[in-house]
Amino acid sequence: MELAVKIWREELNRKRTLKFYIVAVLLHVALFLPGVLPTRGCLHKVPAGVPMGKGKKLTKGKTIVVRTPKKVRRKRKVRKSPVTIYEMLKEEDLQTEARTAQQFSDNVGVPGGVGSGATAAGSPRGTVLGGKLYFYRVKFSGPGWKANSSGVRPLMNEVKDSGVVKKVAGYNNVVTLKDLPRHSGEYFPSMLYMTGTGNIGASDQEVKNLRDYLAGGGMLFADVSGGTFHQHFVEFMRRVLPGNKPTVIEYDHEIFRGGYVPYAMIRGCPIYRKHRGAGPALGWWIGPRISVFYSRGDMGAAWGAAGLFKARKRNVEQAFRMGVNIVAYSLLYYKHTEG
Repeated sequence: MELAVKIWREELNRKRTLKFYIVAVLLHVALFLPGVLPTRGCLHKVPAGVPMGKGKKLTKGKTIVVRTPKKVRRKRKVRKSPVTIYEMLKEEDLQTEARTAQQFSDNVGVPGGVGSGATAAGSPRGTVLGGKLYFYRVKFSGPGWKANSSGVRPLMNEVKDSGVVKKVAGYNNVVTLKDLPRHSGEYFPSMLYMTGTGNIGASDQEVKNLRDYLAGGGMLFADVSGGTFHQHFVEFMRRVLPGNKPTVIEYDHEIFRGGYVPYAMIRGCPIYRKHRGAGPALGWWIGPRISVFYSRGDMGAAWGAAGLFKARKRNVEQAFRMGVNIVAYSLLYYKHTEG
């Protein structure tokens, strides 16, 4: 009897020991299993909240500084004309010297000529290369005729730096259509600048004076400054050049990408501000040349915005380039005047 009880107790102890071993193994497996097998919702390639972190615990009182890449701002380079207008046209002027000398006895302003008189920039009596550039703004009866006057000096400086002329004499010279006939001969300006924001008041005689100026080789550069100028300017040009309709100047015209203008404007005349009537540049032709260049993008505002903090640098740069090309065209192509 005692032997049977002893065997039963040993068997009971053996079963209890086996249960304890099984429970212990299961507890160890339960503790180490989360570190071996991935659990849904706990995957983080980068520890949350710390960019590029290593998963280490943060020490109390220690500040983690996250450094962002530094932005490098490179200064925009403005392309300058590699050679001056004078150098590009020197050979052409020498070739046409004999023909010009036969036409004008005093040879004023012609390279190698015998004349001694001074020639203002743009004179149809001779070349303007190396001469002085006179910038004339048209004063008329109407609002905004002197708008964006602060942008003329920066534009003229760009004209000089690009090699178009060697000297600028005056930045905001004012001329009225009534006094325009007095600016003839050696005082004949190659270009007139006109802008505004509304109507253009002019008598029939003043309209005729402008018509004679354009027919005599001059060029009018108009630029809208806002308001209703576009509508009034188109109507004004119907009086000045009746029967001569404006047309859009194509992008391949020489005023945009000609061999003798400093800059290639592959997209034509830029638009800095979209006023009423904004669009591509319009032109009125007399013979083979553009006599009236009309910018509908308020380039004068862009010239005045040069250097300002919020100015759109790319648009301002394009406006300056277009302005230089227009001045160069007015100086170079007056020779082709007919009549």
